[in-house]
Amino acid sequence: MQWVARQQFHRTSTSMQTWGVVLLLGACALWVRLAFLLVEQSDASCHGETQYCDLIEAWPEQLTLLAISAPVSVLGTALFVAGAVRRQTSAHVLEVIEMQGAEERARQKKQTKP
Repeated sequence: MQWVARQQFHRTSTSMQTWGVVLLLGACALWVRLAFLLVEQSDASCHGETQYCDLIEAWPEQLTLLAISAPVSVLGTALFVAGAVRRQTSAHVLEVIEMQGAEERARQKKQTKP
């Protein structure tokens, strides 16, 4: 039973890390798109009354990409770190349990020796 619970805990932690990586990759894709928009913006030219007409037209898309990518990256980082911490904590607890068992066996051997 303990083995099954430990495996389930490990699978959940791995799943958290995987979702974190997927969200971080999604945020990176949004940042790349934002970078392309900023590069295109520097090449933009405007004819007419205002100099900044293309710049003003591009702001909503750029701000939307930034507004979406920020929480996605924070959530991805949180999931990745939480999954890694869970895995490390699980490994640490397992080592502590094994050390306690080894100490208990050593104590029992000392008590049985005359």
